[in-house]
Amino acid sequence: MIVKAEVAKFFEAYAKFYNDALLSDAGLKDVADIYSSAFISVTPGGVMAGENGKQLIEIMKKGFEGYRAMGAGKMMCRDVSVTPFDQNHCVAKVQWAGEYQNKKAALITIDFEVSYLLERRDGKLKVFGWISGDEQAEFRKHGLL
Repeated sequence: MIVKAEVAKFFEAYAKFYNDALLSDAGLKDVADIYSSAFISVTPGGVMAGENGKQLIEIMKKGFEGYRAMGAGKMMCRDVSVTPFDQNHCVAKVQWAGEYQNKKAALITIDFEVSYLLERRDGKLKVFGWISGDEQAEFRKHGLL
């Protein structure tokens, strides 16, 4: 069974890789290694399915460039809850806090939740899907876009 301590450790590593990728594109391979060979993303903008590989890394590269341009500084994992499906699958609800610096040089912290679909594959946890809210609306609300 996948347990909370294992998932919390996974998302601590996820946050580290994410923060490294905010500093440099060199960390994108580490971020990509967190994902399964295929995945599904559900946002207010729609449902997207994709595959891990060069295309995902290019999408992440553009995404991190956008985050840097709007003042993203650090992502912190505040809390994790886990709902197991079976021995090797679960939903992890992750409470994130992102630090951003707006155009007026004010530091803004935005709290948000993402639900991740996780699987244990070859002894390692991997993300095979996520469900998130409207981050673009939050960025606009705080003057980051």
